[in-house]
Amino acid sequence: MKATCLLIWLGLGGAALAHGPGLASDFGGRRVLFIGIDGCRADAVQAAMERGFAPQMKALGEAGVFTRTCYAGGEKNTPTHQPTVSGPGWSSLLTGVWADRHHVKDNRFLGARFQTYPHFMRRIKETKPAAFCASMADWPPINDFIADGSRVEQHEFLDVKFTATPDSSRHFIDNPEKDIEVRDVALKTLRAQNPDAMFVYFGSVDEFGHGAVDSRASFSPDSSLYLNAISHVDSHIGELLRAMRARPKFAEEDWLILITTDHGGRGNSHGGDSDDERNIWLIAHGSHLQKEELLTKPAGQTALVPMIYRHLGITPKPEWNPAPPPDPVPPQPADKP
Repeated sequence: MKATCLLIWLGLGGAALAHGPGLASDFGGRRVLFIGIDGCRADAVQAAMERGFAPQMKALGEAGVFTRTCYAGGEKNTPTHQPTVSGPGWSSLLTGVWADRHHVKDNRFLGARFQTYPHFMRRIKETKPAAFCASMADWPPINDFIADGSRVEQHEFLDVKFTATPDSSRHFIDNPEKDIEVRDVALKTLRAQNPDAMFVYFGSVDEFGHGAVDSRASFSPDSSLYLNAISHVDSHIGELLRAMRARPKFAEEDWLILITTDHGGRGNSHGGDSDDERNIWLIAHGSHLQKEELLTKPAGQTALVPMIYRHLGITPKPEWNPAPPPDPVPPQPADKP
């Protein structure tokens, strides 16, 4: 399959022009930049920061919060338990619920319930229709399944949607270049538009962990190739932060910055319940963070969406998170005559 990309830019009118920079938004200048780094193991990102491979993330964590008390995979031995793979992981991070609700069990997305438990940006648009929301990714299911699956009657809630698809026939060796395409669209959005919420996804770290880009790499803090992949994404983050801070009225804006991952890994794989796969990390920077709680209390992947709502001043409605559907009752054997 040849590499493809999709860009939907609805910035010529309507919602895209409703808000200006600075305080000129429905949220009083409060904005969100959510960065996802796929398959970025917690001890590896810490090693990258300590060894000078990730100065941008280190500085952001020191000014805000860097914590390794987060976890993927749901709660063990409960209906929320889910595999540490990308489908369930990003579904939980972007909807704020575990697999007992969104029903994503693997990367096939069979039976996903995003109409009931949608992408958080759909909820933002339901609350404030003029809000500007953007999603850029180089793992197509982020937009094709999670975002598009959340649309009501195909009504688009993303003002910018960009998908860069790595070439699977070449074993994703072009994934680092696709990260650059994602970065460039995100930079253009920060410079030319006034986003209220942005999600920016980088996939190359995971592909290095799998040994797809280079067979010598692995999910390990001892893999220099894996740390180099983290370093490349860190440089992209630095450019995004510089573009954000160069906005004409940045001093008036109140940005919440979140950076995290969907799972860790061990060797060249992931999906299980080991600490290397379940234990993840979070960098958070913003004016109203509950730092002590983030540093001391374990937080699941579902904690990020409520943080976003709280920052934007959105009060979730009870119907946004209904109780999960009951498990089907197994058929009972018929009574003997």
